[in-house]
Amino acid sequence: MSGIKFESYESESHILNPFKGFTEETHIVEVRKDPLLGDKSVYNPALKDKVKFFFAECDAGLIEKLVEDSAKTCIFCGDNLEKNTPQYPQSLVPEGRIRIGEAILFPNLFPVSKYHSVIALSKAHFLKLSEFSPEIIGNGLRAAQQFVNTVYVHDQEAAFVAVNANYLFPAGATLVHPHLQMLITPSAYSYHERLIQACFKYSQENGSEYYPDLIEQERAIGSRYISKTGGWHWMAAFSPMGINEIVAVHESDNDFGKLSNSDLIDLAYGISRVLTLYDRLGHLSFNYSILSAREPADGKGFRCILKMISRQNLYPNYRNDDYFLQKLLQTELIINLPEEIAMITRNYFKEGRNV
Repeated sequence: MSGIKFESYESESHILNPFKGFTEETHIVEVRKDPLLGDKSVYNPALKDKVKFFFAECDAGLIEKLVEDSAKTCIFCGDNLEKNTPQYPQSLVPEGRIRIGEAILFPNLFPVSKYHSVIALSKAHFLKLSEFSPEIIGNGLRAAQQFVNTVYVHDQEAAFVAVNANYLFPAGATLVHPHLQMLITPSAYSYHERLIQACFKYSQENGSEYYPDLIEQERAIGSRYISKTGGWHWMAAFSPMGINEIVAVHESDNDFGKLSNSDLIDLAYGISRVLTLYDRLGHLSFNYSILSAREPADGKGFRCILKMISRQNLYPNYRNDDYFLQKLLQTELIINLPEEIAMITRNYFKEGRNV
């Protein structure tokens, strides 16, 4: 029997609104609790009005100038990549870098893990979100997987993989050029480790595995379940950790290194559809992470999982979308209800492919 509970509670907040003649206004605040980790997020329908009031749309002129100026010194463009990016020792990667299609994998100059790779995804210095094709994304994922399996052969302690995307400055990227960053570590970093440990605890307490239970329950409820591509199940997170969060869970595999080529194709397709959704919602910046645990999995019930979020728009004097609530109180703000995002996203998974 599933032990998953989708918990939330509501409270009322009363203010005298100066923009409505100081008449009393009631706000309904909903707090949601993540069913695995207990992390909380907060929703107030009025926040959509705040977004319209305080936040601007992406500034096309600013973006054009940013792309033009950054291209002049981009170390990932053309011959610059060959001259200005490091290589792996031949004992690990004989050619120094891994190349699949336009994707090129090489070590990070300033690593934050034992194996910290960068994957330049395209020859193009800038891509609109709708231009991140399944082929571009898929080649990057294949290059990442090839390196993962190379490391596995050389290092038995390498157990945890995180494939990450930061696109543009609001998402934390230092370069405009589309790229991924991958960490391979002997010990999972904080959030990754919490997921694995929570899956193990869930299995002990319930006699079943968390992610299969989650997939089954979300499919039955239907309001947040989006689609299935191959072995991947796509859902909107009940208690999201970022704006417009979409989650994909593999139904059986926990190890990124052991995913089939079809798995990577199906994952790349889904990522491209979500990015197209973000594009049509008016966003340009995003993050995603693919989290993995090597066999044997440290946490029974853990699965290879993708988490995607959109980030703040680019405009003059934009503000970051992370502040005390997220950074210090570790509670996320919900702008668009997950059920609404799931309903919109389903249409994008129907476009151009049967799933």
